[in-house]
Amino acid sequence: MLSLHQLKGMMKMNRRSISLLLLLLLVVNLTACAGKREMDELGIVGLTAVDWDPKQQKYEIMVQVIVPSRAGGGMGGSNIQLWNATATGKTLMRASKNLRSRVSKKLVWFHSNLIIIGEQAAKKGLKDIIDFFARNKEIRYNSWVLISEYPIRETLESNPRFEGSLPSEIQGLIENNKTDWSESYSINLKDMLIRLADDDFDEITGRLTNHRPQLAPEGTYEQLDLVKDVPVDLRDVIALSGAAVLKDGKLKGWLDRVESKGYLFIADEIEGGAIVEYSKEKEKFSAEILSNKSKLKPEFKNGKVSFKLEVKTDVAITEAITKLDLTKSEDIELLQKDLAKEVKKYIETTLKTAQQEYNADIFGYGNAIYRSYPKKWEEIKDDWDQIFPTVVTDIKVEIIVKRLGMISQPITKPQ
Repeated sequence: MLSLHQLKGMMKMNRRSISLLLLLLLVVNLTACAGKREMDELGIVGLTAVDWDPKQQKYEIMVQVIVPSRAGGGMGGSNIQLWNATATGKTLMRASKNLRSRVSKKLVWFHSNLIIIGEQAAKKGLKDIIDFFARNKEIRYNSWVLISEYPIRETLESNPRFEGSLPSEIQGLIENNKTDWSESYSINLKDMLIRLADDDFDEITGRLTNHRPQLAPEGTYEQLDLVKDVPVDLRDVIALSGAAVLKDGKLKGWLDRVESKGYLFIADEIEGGAIVEYSKEKEKFSAEILSNKSKLKPEFKNGKVSFKLEVKTDVAITEAITKLDLTKSEDIELLQKDLAKEVKKYIETTLKTAQQEYNADIFGYGNAIYRSYPKKWEEIKDDWDQIFPTVVTDIKVEIIVKRLGMISQPITKPQ
């Protein structure tokens, strides 16, 4: 069976073709996994969603299912159907069993790697939900865990804008964020399980939201049967924007895209491709991050803990509307200082939100103290909720311009 990395190497194939080929290969593989079970008896779960109904005091589980069916003889006549199935229960296990009682297909999760949790369920708490999925032998530990700010029914009825299915659309958003845009942060089931079990960390993961494009979608809808009763101008598409902040497994609120970028700098999770941009008077700049290294270190002085954060970032200038002469070292130094100030603002904004608004140690400050000063941590850990909002962080950001782009001098200058 071809791996996803091998499929990505087929540069001559577009993304849609790769998705369809992957789906076909999964169908073939699942036939073998299911033994002698007929292919058209299977329901391949693409994603699983969980929400909580506070009025009925019940969990709701919804799955989006890919159903391979045979039209005629053999694989050559195969076609794909997509549908949603839902059930409720007082417990997640009861909801799961009720789901199976409503579906004639054999549901299989071996190729599903998306778990979406609705806002109400996230406010109730993730611990029971994550425990349920972690104990299920069919659920992959590398499944992404995302929080939706809308009820899961609305989320799963969103349209894939460019891909053939909603799971493929969400997967693409996660991958693009990691490598190209870095304004969200998603973790998988294994890492969420570790964070929930670790008192030294609070939790953070990606926020899913519905988005209504101003322009007509460029992609084709292959889920029209799911939204056939919804007017065309109201058909939302899915977006990954910002992050969800949790404390002790319960949703506290959201980070916007700027705050999410600040988090990535603090946590040393930012990858190349992210953009730093700022404007000063009539000047405008944007720079693409080539590499980044962040170092967070706790210090104790007069019995109080503080932190030092050092950020070193290499960038390439991607846009410059300025009177600066970018061939001069002194002007480059001015630009580097201004970019560093902007990154520092991202970080300060994120720290203020996490400390003052949510009192959620999503950065692992407590864990950093434990690793460097284990005895000190034992002394203060019971009071950490009172200490964390008062912790001061000394932030030092160094930006190095490594590339100026294909031209060194700006074409457009501020008027």
